[in-house]
Amino acid sequence: MDVRWMPVAGLAVVLLAGCTDVGGVGGVGAGGVVTVPEQAPAPVDGGGRERGEVVRIVDGDTLYLRGDGALLGDGGADGTAVRLLQIDTPETVAPGSPVECWGPEASAALEDLVPPGSGVSVEADDELLDRYGRTLLYVYDADGEMVNLAMVRAGHAEAVLYEPNDRHISAMRAAESEAREAGRGLWGAC
Repeated sequence: MDVRWMPVAGLAVVLLAGCTDVGGVGGVGAGGVVTVPEQAPAPVDGGGRERGEVVRIVDGDTLYLRGDGALLGDGGADGTAVRLLQIDTPETVAPGSPVECWGPEASAALEDLVPPGSGVSVEADDELLDRYGRTLLYVYDADGEMVNLAMVRAGHAEAVLYEPNDRHISAMRAAESEAREAGRGLWGAC
């Protein structure tokens, strides 16, 4: 007798026992429906956020992330275009527009915070996509620090409310005020 399968067989018995209809309550035997997920649940970190990996940085407030969960899972090999929520950085790649003051520095700062290949976690707010089809997210570095907030705090970005996504706007505005008063980043250069 091959005893390697005994634990699996025992588990099957326990699971199937829960599928019977005893006394008309619960169970699948009474015509109940069992929904089987098509894929495993999104991988999340301890804070309930979905994990991903940085593919590339576009500019100071846009990057591509790859993952296999609900938020980052359908971007293909290039990853999913992600726009950092509640921040705006000076432009560096807008078609037909000149590179704005502090734009290259903001892009470099984002790449320093989350370089390509680094692991991140992401959190959504109320509205998931912008009018350009980018996924709107809060991004957290490997230490759990919010990248969006770090960009504002260091003076690389301004806090901007894009309704209805307002979960962290108070913290963003406070960080911007502090950066402005200290003359950090774009507030001292532009």
